[in-house]
Amino acid sequence: MSPLLEKLAAKLPKNLRGPLLSHVTALRELIEGELDAARKSPDKEAKLAVTRKIVTTCTAACTTVGVEPIPLADFPILTALQVLMVGSILWVSGREISLKAIAEFLGALGMNIGAGLIFREGARAAIKVLPGFGSAISGAIAGGATYTLGRAATAYFIEGVPLPEVRRLFRIPGRKPPQLPPEK
Repeated sequence: MSPLLEKLAAKLPKNLRGPLLSHVTALRELIEGELDAARKSPDKEAKLAVTRKIVTTCTAACTTVGVEPIPLADFPILTALQVLMVGSILWVSGREISLKAIAEFLGALGMNIGAGLIFREGARAAIKVLPGFGSAISGAIAGGATYTLGRAATAYFIEGVPLPEVRRLFRIPGRKPPQLPPEK
């Protein structure tokens, strides 16, 4: 395990260290073998199988981090995991990873770091209203947002779904969904 990862894990509460480290280890194993194999494979199903693992692992890690009510301290961790997830899916698709490409994808979805903050702060409000359930709600929001983002990235980069359709998969709460033309 890297010293940087150990240093980060040491800052987390004891009950989160083990689960988070196991998720990071699972992601590392993916990176060391399966990501490159899927990237080189012409088989779309092989790429989809690996991206499902990426999305599942990152969703579990974000849910784990989101459960612990660390005010705003978890936000950089969640954002980094989500950017890592989109970058990994981008890599499997055969494209080069760049922050610019990731930012353009997120921007095209209409998501930015502010949207993540809104998700988390909504959970914080729930903590005040529902003591005891707030942490679970916070984790569910973090995991749900991560899963939806991963699903949207998979649809766009691996399945070739056009961006307008991907936007329908990734609706931001409070935004009106795109209106479909009436049937004739």
